[in-house]
Amino acid sequence: MSTSIPGRHRAQRRNVLKPLARTSATMVAAGGLVASMSGGAQATPAPAAPPAPSAQPVALPSSPAALPAAPVILPTTPRWSTIRYGARGSHVKTVQRIVGSYADGVFGPKTLAAVKRYQSRNGLVVDGIVGPKTAAKMGLTTAAASRSSATRSTSRSTSSSGVVGIAASYTGIMYRWGGSTPAGFDCSGFTQFVFGKAGISLPRTTEAQRRATTRVSSPRPGDLVFWGAPAYHVAIYAGNGMIYDSGRAGLPTQKRKMFSGVTSYGRVG
Repeated sequence: MSTSIPGRHRAQRRNVLKPLARTSATMVAAGGLVASMSGGAQATPAPAAPPAPSAQPVALPSSPAALPAAPVILPTTPRWSTIRYGARGSHVKTVQRIVGSYADGVFGPKTLAAVKRYQSRNGLVVDGIVGPKTAAKMGLTTAAASRSSATRSTSRSTSSSGVVGIAASYTGIMYRWGGSTPAGFDCSGFTQFVFGKAGISLPRTTEAQRRATTRVSSPRPGDLVFWGAPAYHVAIYAGNGMIYDSGRAGLPTQKRKMFSGVTSYGRVG
């Protein structure tokens, strides 16, 4: 015989289901989930999933005009620099073709003389330097002169740093009148040979070398030192009051203290 009381069981079902129905409706309205398990048991509501990130692409401007303007960088105009004795490069060749000299790209004594003739014919200052006025007459651009100036600066650097080292490597060779090779040197033959090894053309005689250089008051290593005007002796300044030279018969090329009677110092290029 059943011990359950008729009607009480049904009342319990009504009392249990109604609250659950209300809870289910409330959770569904709030966006939750209610799972129905076998036997009428209710699962714990799962937490709401976070919203998925937007997959929409970033909007780009529809036309180039809508893009921000890039900064405009204007080219700078190169400063004017001269083309003169000792310069090397393609722009020296241009000058040589204009003045009728052999176009080897080396501004040597023959090019110097040709430039002077060109200046004389065209009413310019006859200084052998292709400065702004001479270059304008030749139709050269400032850019060309600027690039040639860079080459000339390299030549000066070679003169100051390379010439002294070359001179040092040719010491001990006995003096020879009229000599300009390692078989024997006179004074200007020695300087011409050393500068030639550095890629710089010098005239052959002492006085011509003096006239081809720029006079300076204080020498630096690689400059030329002259005795007399017209010059009768030339040496290469080594620094600290020392020189390299080929002095006279019976003496070898050597490094020695600069002796008295110096007339001037000349800078190549």
